[in-house]
Amino acid sequence: MRMQTAAATTTSEAGRERTAAIARALADPKRLCVLERLADGERSVSDLSREVGCQVPNMSQHLSVLRTAGIVVSRRDGNTIFYRLADQQVLEVYRLLRQVAG
Repeated sequence: MRMQTAAATTTSEAGRERTAAIARALADPKRLCVLERLADGERSVSDLSREVGCQVPNMSQHLSVLRTAGIVVSRRDGNTIFYRLADQQVLEVYRLLRQVAG
């Protein structure tokens, strides 16, 4: 078995900050529900609001947090804004969190 060096497992301060920002963004049940909905594909803000059971202004705030963390990306089509996952790997992170939570 090959041993990893300390340098190979050490994360930079910037990397830890980025990881913490993502963890904070995921630390809300409504935002986790958004991830579940986006796992099935792109959704509009109004669709997400209806499916998650949250007012549009609140949904927009949740999506802003997820977008700032780089978890979702958006596109505009006329007056409608659509969101999708930036990277499908976030679903694996969510799966692991659910496992740890029991």
